[in-house]
Amino acid sequence: MAQSAHCQTQEILSDPTFRQLASARAKLRWSLSIITLIMFFGFIALISTAQSALGANIAGSAIPVGLGLAFAMIVLVVILTGLYVQQSNSRFDPLNRALLEEFGQ
Repeated sequence: MAQSAHCQTQEILSDPTFRQLASARAKLRWSLSIITLIMFFGFIALISTAQSALGANIAGSAIPVGLGLAFAMIVLVVILTGLYVQQSNSRFDPLNRALLEEFGQ
């Protein structure tokens, strides 16, 4: 029984569809993670180097520039999450269904 499960696992891991799914997911996940990390660490670096600029108000309002940037980062993270969900639904789900049909799970 254990040998059978090991053989099926090896078969799944060597399947081209599985490799394509795993590779595409990893590329997208790492890309979005790097963008998010650069954005957050960049904001922290900006806070430590340009405090007075971030404390200044946006022209014509009482909202500080730093708060506007923080809000923009939150919006961007939501957009990136939506991008991942859209890609998952349009690209990854069909590959996943094909694997499930092929291996009978």
